[in-house]
Amino acid sequence: MPAARTSWRKMPPMSALYIYYRVQPGCEQVLAAAIHQMQARLRGAMPGLAASLQQRTDLATGQPSRTPQPTWMETYHFNGHADHRAWAAFEAALERELPTLPVGIEGPRQTECFSPLAAVAGVLPTRKE
Repeated sequence: MPAARTSWRKMPPMSALYIYYRVQPGCEQVLAAAIHQMQARLRGAMPGLAASLQQRTDLATGQPSRTPQPTWMETYHFNGHADHRAWAAFEAALERELPTLPVGIEGPRQTECFSPLAAVAGVLPTRKE
């Protein structure tokens, strides 16, 4: 299973990381348990880290997608302020965890980073009153 080699050391402080991939048929239960355990270890080692595992949803039915190879997404963000050192420590911890995952991920893990629009555009968000 190839790991993403993108460094997150330059991520803006208020960011979220999304890692998505396809799951091989018949591997869902074992892989889900392993990812939940990995995320629990990461949360325990990284104060303020929030992590979740999600699956693609069929918009027409509102139910989980029933494709032969479902798409899953791991999400990570820090509650509160996380500087570049926190993201670098997270990157190192995640790299150490990836070899512990069982087979079941089809192809590469795709990694995306998102930041609040205000942080990117340099404008203040509007508030509802």
